[in-house]
Amino acid sequence: MSPTQPPRSVLIANQKGGVGKSSIVAAVAGMVSAAGRRVLVVDADQQANVTSSDLGVEGDRGKGLSMALQYAHPLEPTREVRPNLDLIPGGPALAVIGAIAATAAQSGMDLRGNLVSTLNDLQSVEHYDLILIDSGPGDAPLLDALLGTARYLLVPTKDDDASLSGVELLAARYLRARENGSLIQLLGVVLFDANPRATARNREVFEQVEDLLEGSGAAPFETFIRSDRAAAVDLRIRHLTPAELVAAAEDQLKNRIQRLRDKEKRLGERLWSRDPSGLASDYQSLTREVLSRLASAEKDEVSGGVA
Repeated sequence: MSPTQPPRSVLIANQKGGVGKSSIVAAVAGMVSAAGRRVLVVDADQQANVTSSDLGVEGDRGKGLSMALQYAHPLEPTREVRPNLDLIPGGPALAVIGAIAATAAQSGMDLRGNLVSTLNDLQSVEHYDLILIDSGPGDAPLLDALLGTARYLLVPTKDDDASLSGVELLAARYLRARENGSLIQLLGVVLFDANPRATARNREVFEQVEDLLEGSGAAPFETFIRSDRAAAVDLRIRHLTPAELVAAAEDQLKNRIQRLRDKEKRLGERLWSRDPSGLASDYQSLTREVLSRLASAEKDEVSGGVA
């Protein structure tokens, strides 16, 4: 019997890059852990954006995760990258997984089974309240393993055709994973980098998404993440979560007179975003909605409403 997929494990995926996967992982992880709940982030992306850019961690370049996938080597997280937040780093060492997957069946290697067992072993010791898995856009064999590992799926998308095509491609892999026995459920689709005033366009995108995911039983998230270029730059350059950026902006406002007296220091520490609170509020709303949907899905499972 294959091992059970870890509870409260959420894969954030889209087969198109640049749609907000890593940003959402870092933001939700930061907000849940700041509320006192234990969170594990698994960075399954060769680019390691959530590891290096979002959380500011050097990591092991994905070596530990690669060994877990290939050999069921025990996972050793980088602990307390934020209070209550542990990380399995990503990086270029994951590049071998695609090549290995081509011969995995012949060699008896079970990428999905290895990852599920090692995550379950880690969870049995650490008792995380939430596991968030970030995925890369192009590594299909690794994505298939992740779809067989996570218990839930969250799909970010922008409103352009390429991003929506990524949703369509992912939907096909998701349905195939379900047919092959994965218990993964779709929590919904999040519109990322959206214009809050473009209500007609946003509604049109959601209608397209519902068509692409017909039969999945999941509605788009009510929350969307607004476009805020300046805040996005600050989040990545300074390796901050949205809540940390709001605190930094408030501190900058309080100390603006001192910085005006020290031009060199001001240039080195200046934030590009004047008021990131709107973006942080979006992420806070999304976090609440994610947790609400998880609780609802778990309730349905207990009552026998979901397979």
